[in-house]
Amino acid sequence: MKKFFTLLLISSTVWMGSLTAQNTVDLESLMPQINADSLLRTVTDLQNFGSRYALRPGGNHEVAEYLVTRLNNYGITAVIDTFHLSGQHWLVGLYDQDFYNVRGVLTAAEPIDDSLVLIGAHLDAISYDHATWELLEIAPGADDNASGVAVMIEMARICHDNHLRFHRDIHFMAFDGEELGLFGSYYDAGRRNDADEKIAVMINNDMVSYQPDENWRLMLHWYNNSLDVVSRAADLCAQYTNIDPYIPTLSENGNYNASDSYAYYQNGFRTVFAIEYTFSTSYHTDHDVADSNNYAYHADVARYNLAMLAEYADLADGLGTEEQQDVVSMQVYPNPVSDKAVIRYQLTEASPVSITITDMMGRVLLRQDVSNQAAGIYLEEVDLARFPAGVYLCQLQTTRGTETTKLVKR
Repeated sequence: MKKFFTLLLISSTVWMGSLTAQNTVDLESLMPQINADSLLRTVTDLQNFGSRYALRPGGNHEVAEYLVTRLNNYGITAVIDTFHLSGQHWLVGLYDQDFYNVRGVLTAAEPIDDSLVLIGAHLDAISYDHATWELLEIAPGADDNASGVAVMIEMARICHDNHLRFHRDIHFMAFDGEELGLFGSYYDAGRRNDADEKIAVMINNDMVSYQPDENWRLMLHWYNNSLDVVSRAADLCAQYTNIDPYIPTLSENGNYNASDSYAYYQNGFRTVFAIEYTFSTSYHTDHDVADSNNYAYHADVARYNLAMLAEYADLADGLGTEEQQDVVSMQVYPNPVSDKAVIRYQLTEASPVSITITDMMGRVLLRQDVSNQAAGIYLEEVDLARFPAGVYLCQLQTTRGTETTKLVKR
C-alpha cells in the first residue's frame, strides 16, 4: 500500500481555510482510537518477563517499574507502593516477601465531589501442572492477567493522547499477589477504607482477552452493594461495543470473590468485575501466551472501560485549558473519496507528526511518522484505492494535541 508523501510545504502565512479544533469531547470518536496492536504490545511486554510469579526471587519489582514508566509516559503520576507479607499458602507453602502494587493518579479538573474512580487489574501470574500441582518456572500470564493490565494502560494512553479531563480523580491500580489471595487489593482497599476515601466505583478487569467464539460475551460479576453499577455497566457495554454483556444469575455469580474487586467490596466500596464469558483453556499454565488471545475482542472490552470512565469519572466537556489553544488543524478532501485523498494540516510550532488511518474497530491500516516538521501548512496524499468501501478514521497527532476526522471511502 502506498505510503503518505509530502506534496507541498506552504508558508504558515497562507490561508488554507483550515478547521479549528473541536471544543467538545465526543465519546463515539474516541472509541475507534482504542487499538488492538497497543493492547498486544502491553500483553507481550508483560509476557516477556518470563514469569510474574510474586514469590520468585526479587518478586515483581521490575514489572512494577515497567508499569510506572508506562503510566508516567502517558502523563499519569505513578509510584510503586511496596508492602510486606509473610504467612503460609496451601499451594506454595511458607512465604516472606515484598509485594509491589502500582498506583497512578490522573487529577480531576474542577472536581464535582471528593470521590474517585479506580480502574484496576492484577499484575502477577502463576503457573502450575494441573495434575501434580507442581509450580512451573514459566508463568507468561498473557490472559491472566496481562490482558486486564493492558486495558488499564490503554485507558491511560487514550486519556493522554486526547488530553481528556474528568471531574473526578482516576486512580490506575495494578495489584501484586492476587493469585495468592488478593494480597495487593486487600492491602490497598484496607488503607483507603482506613483513610475514609470515597470511591464512586472500582472497575476491575481480570482475564478479558480470550474469545474463540463468534458470539462475543463479557461476564459482569456483581456485588449486592452496587447492583445499579453492574446494570449501567451492561448498558454501556451494549451501547459502545460488539460484545453482549452477561449479568450472571445468583447461582452463576459464585466467582465474584475470585478477583481484586472482592477486596474492595469487603471494604464497603462499590465495584464491578469483568471477565471473559468463554473461559481460557490455558488458565494458570505456561500455555497462557499472547498468541492465544483475541485482540479485537480485547479492544472492545477496553471500549467498555472507556465508557465506564466517562460515566463515573464524569468526562469533562472540552479539553484542558492548554489544549484548547489552536494546536493543529486538519482537513481531508475529497471526502468521500474514491482513490486518493489529500490530508491538509497546519502546525503552529515545530513538532514530530504521526498520521494514522484506522478502521472503525481501531485497527491501524496505514501510518506515517515524521521525526520533526517546522511550523507551517502541509499537504499529504494517501492512496486508498485498495481500501474497501466504508468509514475510516484519520488521526493527526503532534506533541501538542491529537485531531481525528472521519474519512469515507466510496
